Amino acid sequence: MNKINFLSKIIFSLKNPPIIVVTGKGRASAAEAIFQVLRLHLKIKKIKDKANSLDFFQNEILVFESEVEKTDSLDFLIKKSRFPILVVTAKGEIPPQENFFAADIKEVEKIVKLAENFPPFGLLILNFDDETVREIKNKSLAKSLTFGFQEGADFQATDIKLNTGTNFKINYKGNIVPVWLKKLFGKEQIYSALTAVLIGEVLKLNLVKVSESLKNYNSLPGKMRLIEGIKNSRILDDSGSATAFSMIEALEILAKIEGFNRKIAVLGDVIGIGKYTIEAHETIGEKVKDSADLLLTVGPRAKFIGKGALQRGMSQEKIFQFEEIEKAARSLKDEIKEGDLILVDGSKEMKMGEIVERIKKM
Repeated sequence: MNKINFLSKIIFSLKNPPIIVVTGKGRASAAEAIFQVLRLHLKIKKIKDKANSLDFFQNEILVFESEVEKTDSLDFLIKKSRFPILVVTAKGEIPPQENFFAADIKEVEKIVKLAENFPPFGLLILNFDDETVREIKNKSLAKSLTFGFQEGADFQATDIKLNTGTNFKINYKGNIVPVWLKKLFGKEQIYSALTAVLIGEVLKLNLVKVSESLKNYNSLPGKMRLIEGIKNSRILDDSGSATAFSMIEALEILAKIEGFNRKIAVLGDVIGIGKYTIEAHETIGEKVKDSADLLLTVGPRAKFIGKGALQRGMSQEKIFQFEEIEKAARSLKDEIKEGDLILVDGSKEMKMGEIVERIKKM
């Protein structure tokens, strides 16, 4: 976020609107969910990177999607807001099966510093499942609320079911709120919905209406969205980013979604794993065998996904490997049949979204 100019500072100080600062690895999805829910009830602006005086003048609430480590003006905005809220999504890697994990303490140092100086009249909203994030509440005088899958979270997600989207229940102080995320899947989406419902409660909105608002929540492109493909197929688009854990989760979800003739996994390199790159990609490949009928890999690292699938028992004729996006997209387009479900996944550097663009229904 660029430094705020003098005029903007004056306007913000006079209006002192509530602000919602969203940070952590899932900040983009969470900020989008919060924005899409609140905009149906309040005048709200979602901001990334920079703000200007018009943002402060025209809106009742500001939502900042912020990488705290790179933000210059956050301290000023928080101190001048009449009700600042800090939402911290997961900072650690989210495992596909367990509901508990912990970020490296170094990853939250700047967030901890922000929480330590947070006004006591503000509110911290923390991911309960990430132990390192959860403990931030002990560093601040501000009140806190938590969300997550584990028992003990103030807003707990339970009874998760998959079909053409995700159904689950939110438990809060003995109240149960059903949530339906249409054509959306994955823990990150559930976490995002939890933050939106939690903030709706904090701002005294009707929780039933908030839940109904989430029925129309579209999320961001490339974030486990089910979209229409060519030849009456469907695409599970997770092309926005990937970690080894998130790709395994996507494959597990692919296996659980019913009602399709075939399932195809189109997987690109997962970048940034380090010295365990080969082992991680082979482990992903082992999951493919039970999730997909066909496998297409893109990139030099993803070849080891094919190797893992082959070692697990997937036949060689069902594995296709490519170095280039263009060739993979062309082959996939020819291969798709009516009733197929295609998972497209890979690190953002791989630009797997280009494949989605080639096979989605126009």
